[in-house]
Amino acid sequence: MALNDRARAIAGDWESHSYYEEAEAWTHFFWDDGSVFRQLFDRLDLGRVAEIACGRGRHAAQIVDRVGTLHLVDVVQANIQACQARFEGKRQISYIVTPGDSLAGIPDQSLTAVFCYDAMVHFEAETMVSYIAEIQRVLAPGGRALLHYSNLHWLPGLEYGQGPHMRNFFSEAMMIHFASRKGMQCLDSRTLAWGSEPKYHALDALTLLQRSCSTSS
Repeated sequence: MALNDRARAIAGDWESHSYYEEAEAWTHFFWDDGSVFRQLFDRLDLGRVAEIACGRGRHAAQIVDRVGTLHLVDVVQANIQACQARFEGKRQISYIVTPGDSLAGIPDQSLTAVFCYDAMVHFEAETMVSYIAEIQRVLAPGGRALLHYSNLHWLPGLEYGQGPHMRNFFSEAMMIHFASRKGMQCLDSRTLAWGSEPKYHALDALTLLQRSCSTSS
């Protein structure tokens, strides 16, 4: 299966899922003042922003009136349509249906920030590496990315859906390694619990990256 086909297949599992409505009720987990997500997000420059896997726009709703421009990116056409309806009249927003492994449509070195919450936890490792390269491409020198993803490093070879909380195989170390290969520095990184089980105290990770100030790729 091709990389973007696999990404679209994973996204398809969520296309008609009740998750989007349910998740609106716990958006505060990411945006409360005491949240580590909020603390690291406040270190982004919101001049020109992209959100990867925007879903139905619950995170975009928290920042839409603070950004200069905002690209909402998702592999699911229905999600993009939901965002267009939700943010009708917000001229600072553009909408992109991604092929599943790239940020095609966003020019090189054009963004000050990229973020992704509660979606990369499901991505295949190959998709993660592809997006790391794309994030580096679209960030301006000194631009930053804040990424929430799976730290399920102890189950290589598992198929999507077999991991706890639908996490896929990836790790904090892999993120920092592949980002460094693309000229991005790790400014901060945390492992996070997801769920109440003690054995999953570090199931997720949240990493703040910065693109090199050099203009070379």
